[in-house]
Amino acid sequence: MSNEMPGFQSLPGDYQHVIHLAQEQHRITVTPLQLLVGGWSGAVVYLVSVSARDSGRVEHCILKLDHKGQSSRADEVTRHAHMARRAGPDFTRRHIAELAFDCVEHEGAMAIFYRIAGQSLLHYRPLSGYGQESQLKSIFATTNTVLLEEWNREARFEQAVPPYKLLGRWLGFRLEAGGNIEHFLRHDCQVDPDVPGLLIRGNVYPNPLAYARQAGHWGPARSLDVILGFLHGDLNANNVLIKFSASGYALEGYYLIDFALFKDDMPLLYDQRYLEMSYLLHAMAQVSLEKCIELFAHMAQADVPDPGQAPIELSGVSAVIASARGAFAAWVQALHPSLHDDLWGQYWLAGVAAGLGYAHKAGPAGEQRLAGLIYAAANLKRYASIFGLPPPAAVAPLFSAGSPQPVPPARPAARPSQPNLPAQSTPFIGRTAQVAMLVQWVRNPD
Repeated sequence: MSNEMPGFQSLPGDYQHVIHLAQEQHRITVTPLQLLVGGWSGAVVYLVSVSARDSGRVEHCILKLDHKGQSSRADEVTRHAHMARRAGPDFTRRHIAELAFDCVEHEGAMAIFYRIAGQSLLHYRPLSGYGQESQLKSIFATTNTVLLEEWNREARFEQAVPPYKLLGRWLGFRLEAGGNIEHFLRHDCQVDPDVPGLLIRGNVYPNPLAYARQAGHWGPARSLDVILGFLHGDLNANNVLIKFSASGYALEGYYLIDFALFKDDMPLLYDQRYLEMSYLLHAMAQVSLEKCIELFAHMAQADVPDPGQAPIELSGVSAVIASARGAFAAWVQALHPSLHDDLWGQYWLAGVAAGLGYAHKAGPAGEQRLAGLIYAAANLKRYASIFGLPPPAAVAPLFSAGSPQPVPPARPAARPSQPNLPAQSTPFIGRTAQVAMLVQWVRNPD
């Protein structure tokens, strides 16, 4: 698609059909003015001109075309209205784009029209439409401020929540047996979904799906005091509308859209980590999966990563993430310094949930789902290192350096007719991880 396309002819058929239904239902004519973002995530966002057939009135709107998630049990209008009531008029006026018309849905596809009262939409773009490092740093820092200091100004705490229960509250049905994550691990990655550990680039990581499902993997890990409030639920790089000043440096407008998964009285920090995961997947289009996995491992080694230690191709991306984490660290230090460990623990677990959330999606390419899984594992490894979780007792190979995809199962080698190997003098009892690592190295053609 190009920004100069004369109409919607290049869109998938289900999107074209839902636009047609919107025009008939609301008696409007919709003309695309500019493609703001589209393609990589499945969602498409336009600046459009909307003409009312009865009055001839014309207005500009943001049109988002997307597919309704499995867990969306209420329509967009109902969720949007509920969110606006709970958030209050002041926050809604400053940070929530209005619904211009009722959302139109057909067989999972939906068209949502937004306006921002009293403002031109010409200079508003989704986060994924920005590429300058300084602008992205401003967006991520503002996101933390908006979510934590404004939207959740009245957030409350719940005491002594076990970590696996926290993951369950974020992920819900995604953890069910036979679900998308389990199927991806078993059939695409050729890994037992219940294995406690994963071997990734020669290093052992906890398996996030197994840990999210089974309390026994956590050993003596203590419970956390967690912060609760409003959860957007799908804060990806297409659901934040941003306006910068004419100079391109000052952020002049920040609005949220698409509240189909909004919930209140939920554990916070998932939105920040889901947005980070969305941004990282967007950046994956420019680099190899292996470089992204190297970045994930680096980011999990410190609260705020050092961009100078990241892969050179992703040093700018690392700097943006460091800016976001720095803003979160400043909020913790200013308002809840005695809860530093618990809030950072919740932050890492939110990253586990965000990564598994992307691994659950059946639509994205396998590399993106694998990146989500490894991102989750890296966050869980960081949590384990801070809270002293024991390493997993058994591991399975998932990804090795130089592999463009998950490691396939090895075919059984033909047994030699006259083996000359000496008998093993002592068994490798309790050395499962080391054996798995050696096997991985031997199988690696590089």
